[in-house]
Amino acid sequence: MNIQKSLLLAVTSLLLTFTYNEANAFQNAEKHPIPYLEDAKIFAQFTDELPAVINYFTAHNEQEIINFYQGKFGDATNSEMKRNRLTLYFNHSDKQLRVVISKQGTKSQVDILLK
Repeated sequence: MNIQKSLLLAVTSLLLTFTYNEANAFQNAEKHPIPYLEDAKIFAQFTDELPAVINYFTAHNEQEIINFYQGKFGDATNSEMKRNRLTLYFNHSDKQLRVVISKQGTKSQVDILLK
C-alpha cells in the first residue's frame, strides 16, 4: 500500500511540474506575440524576447500571406525580392516587423522577425 501511495505522489508531482512548465512556456511565448495563419506548421518560435522570431509553413499562396499581414499591420513600408524570396517590411507600434515569404515545394515558408 505504501508503494502505491509513493507512486501516486511521484506521478502527481511530475504532472504538477509539467503543468507549471507548460504555463510558463505559454506566458513567455506571449511576451511578443506574432500573428500567423491558421494552418501554420510552426517549426521555430522564439517570442519571449526581442528580436522575436517565428518560422512556419502554410498552404496559403504569396498573395494570401501578403493580404493577411497587410490586414494586421497595414501596407508594407517597403518590399524587395531577392533569391526568389519576397521580403515585406512593416512598422508595428514602435517596432519593425520583417516578413519573408518563399516557395518550398507545394507550401509557402514564412519567416518573421520582430525587432
